Amino acid sequence: MNPLRQLAAQATAFFAAPARATSDDAVALVRAERLAFTFCKVGTTGLLCWLLTPPVVVLLAAVATVALYGRALYLGLTRSRCVLRRPALIAGVWTMVAVADAAWLLAGATR
Repeated sequence: MNPLRQLAAQATAFFAAPARATSDDAVALVRAERLAFTFCKVGTTGLLCWLLTPPVVVLLAAVATVALYGRALYLGLTRSRCVLRRPALIAGVWTMVAVADAAWLLAGATR
């Protein structure tokens, strides 16, 4: 199969309608998503108020969001209340925020 067609098929499969989770532990799934969404909101607020909050707050919120959405993914979450909707996409965005914030902090510490 052509690599470009394979990439297009993977992208199409990623954005297709998510399958419903069949997790036996639905209470833990709801709790994990609720906590992850809360830290997503905290991180977003921190990003919007970057000048007023220390970058460490955004880094901690980003790490917590990635960890909690990772747990929710592990438990079977396929859709979130977050604007991005897909837990894997949310975790990826917040991973990039955490890496960029850590680089920002390290660059400032080495001056």
